[in-house]
Amino acid sequence: MSVAEEKFSNKFEELAKSPQHRGAYYKEDADEQGMALIEAKYKDTKLYWLVELEEDRIYSTRFFAYGGKPSVAIGDALCEMAKGLTIPEACSLKGEDVEHFLRDEEGVPAVPESKMELFDRIEELLKVVKDDFPGSKGLAIARQSAKNNPVKPVSFEELTLVEQAWLQLTEKEQIQQLDMTLDEKVRPALMNDGGNVQILSVTDGRKVLIQYQGACGSCGSSLGATLSFIEQSLRKEVYNQLVVTPSM
Repeated sequence: MSVAEEKFSNKFEELAKSPQHRGAYYKEDADEQGMALIEAKYKDTKLYWLVELEEDRIYSTRFFAYGGKPSVAIGDALCEMAKGLTIPEACSLKGEDVEHFLRDEEGVPAVPESKMELFDRIEELLKVVKDDFPGSKGLAIARQSAKNNPVKPVSFEELTLVEQAWLQLTEKEQIQQLDMTLDEKVRPALMNDGGNVQILSVTDGRKVLIQYQGACGSCGSSLGATLSFIEQSLRKEVYNQLVVTPSM
């Protein structure tokens, strides 16, 4: 096999290195927003999709993949493509659609020939999504009806307006909002252990670069549990597409 055939596209490499949708959603996340939660697993990839109940439109997407770089890039690409589609639209996607999405230029495959078979799994994964959704939607409706103060389902258009409002803020304004959440939800716990955290920058409204301070800088959990706690807190309280990365 030639060197050219061994290459992955730049877009593929970028998503494999810095996936934007890696993570999970839980029933509590769906309940808070009056949505259905789809959990679909096939082979080494599991999808977590939040779906609004008026149009069955996918509002937010996350995934976990355990098969190495190719699975991460493909899972992230599928999540990016599915966001904003209805369930039938998303489930009509094919492996070749995702492969084309990952290309740098038309006519040049995104992955080596030996990795093309990974795209065959996408249709099987989406079959699981299609089969899971009716039950997930029914459960979501039942859980909302059972509440004393049920949450009124929010339309995809309303959710999109919220997202646009966040993205239209200046970086300084975004950092201010993030800092307020850190002050309330995160910093007290860190300071109890002699640490703290500072936001260095926000890029594209999604990528949050932080710097640990004090004891947090040498803590073994700073790249694990602590980082996850910070990211989940900011996603829940501010904007659910945030990706938090510590400065090295």
